[in-house]
Amino acid sequence: MEKNTFHDGEVLIQEQVGEREVAMLNGRGISTRVPAAARLFLSRQRICVLASTAADGDPWATFVTGSAGFASVSEDLTILDLAITEERAAGEQAPALRSLSEGDPIGLLFIELATRRRLRINGSIARINVRGLQIAVQEAFPNCPKYIQRRAIESVNAPLPGLRLESGTELTDTTVQWIQRADTVFVASAHPDGRLDASHRGGNPGFVRIREGALLIPDYPGNSLFNTFGNFALNPRAGLTFLDFDKARQLQLTGKVALHFGVTEETELTAGTGRWWTFRPQRWIASPWNTRLSWRYIDASPFNP
Repeated sequence: MEKNTFHDGEVLIQEQVGEREVAMLNGRGISTRVPAAARLFLSRQRICVLASTAADGDPWATFVTGSAGFASVSEDLTILDLAITEERAAGEQAPALRSLSEGDPIGLLFIELATRRRLRINGSIARINVRGLQIAVQEAFPNCPKYIQRRAIESVNAPLPGLRLESGTELTDTTVQWIQRADTVFVASAHPDGRLDASHRGGNPGFVRIREGALLIPDYPGNSLFNTFGNFALNPRAGLTFLDFDKARQLQLTGKVALHFGVTEETELTAGTGRWWTFRPQRWIASPWNTRLSWRYIDASPFNP
């Protein structure tokens, strides 16, 4: 592991919470190539989350689906090919995907809900074509299985009611209920230099609360890397995606972030960390996934507070 594995924001948070040594140990798993052992994992994935920024700098997290094998890696493990196709163009789901250009930073999270395995890949767009994206890998590392609710894909292109794209700037009763029922959310964060990261947050339904129009999100104990918090410390903006597994749709939001440490009230809701972050949405989009998958819920994570 090189000394500059972590940027200034990540180091700042690691030191602030007293987890710098643990971060240095866990950071040894960060590589400039996709781990060779992850090639088989990628070959069977059907979903991933993309972190990208729109022309105005707002980060967005976009949930994308595909056929098994829609993600593949080059022989030297430095190039990732991602085929984004199917019935609805993924670019319809977020301004950030519509504005992607070669050379742009991008963050990806591949997550296998049924096995609670996940792999993060950060890099830049090497090529865009009709088949999808080719990504030059800059960072790749696995994450722990904590807080992932297990679900298994039961069928593909399952019949679903017609869904249309909706958007707004203020949360509605429908979007509030959607958020309050969620047990899974994905987060896009960005360093001021443009580098992006896609991450996962999970918990029991209701773990994300809403107060006076802002989302309150607990920060549970994790791998001590603080990739997301480190980005927030330098660039307090985020993109969130909440999934509706029953109707194959996602709720994407972009907005401003504030970090809170040492919160003594209701510390059990943070599994003892006393860390929260608030997210104030500025824009949201509700859209169907680009392919239709139906899911079977298995169980909640045993780590959920």
